[in-house]
Amino acid sequence: MKKIPIILVILTLFLAGMACNFPFKKIDEEIPAVVEPIEGYREEKRSYDDSIVTFLIPNSYYVGDTSELSSLRENLDMGSVDLNNLFTIAQEGIIAWGYDTGSAAEIPTSFVVMKNQEYAAMPLGLISTLATSLLGNNIEIMQETRQSIAGRDTLRWITVTKEAGLELMQVVYVFKYSGVIYLIAFNADSHEVYGQLQNYDLIVASLRIEDLE
Repeated sequence: MKKIPIILVILTLFLAGMACNFPFKKIDEEIPAVVEPIEGYREEKRSYDDSIVTFLIPNSYYVGDTSELSSLRENLDMGSVDLNNLFTIAQEGIIAWGYDTGSAAEIPTSFVVMKNQEYAAMPLGLISTLATSLLGNNIEIMQETRQSIAGRDTLRWITVTKEAGLELMQVVYVFKYSGVIYLIAFNADSHEVYGQLQNYDLIVASLRIEDLE
């Protein structure tokens, strides 16, 4: 089995700890839904609970099954650090994850799609007031925008975090749908993030959530 990159582990643990810390502001940009096939992209589907998530992803991206995450501890040498609880917390909300196998970047893109129901009853504006006290000291918000993506009120953060001696950049999209908060987050080095930002927007704009019959 292919070993899961350490960058994905860092991203997963980072997201698990910030699942409710979102900013709030007026809509800056509207991005229409992507509904037609796009050359160089393929469609991926993942089911969870009573719903199915569909999204487009570049052909160079590997998309793994959530069941593979249980093997992280076996595939990674993290020394004596006990990550059992962190892996459990992070894995519970993950719908999809993956990484770009075709990138030549120092830190290629990795991504996760997560859900969170615990804070879904709170308006985004109220959640944003908790950001200052809830964000960790190792997370710096470089840019925040409020967008309408595929008709969904969406928050987008560009952040920098330092983990395990690495400086990583993340693009985190947050929206609410049918009583659930969804997070789609991408992680890479700064050159990769700014070079692929339009791809990230496109992936989020293509994402559809449907109820299973």
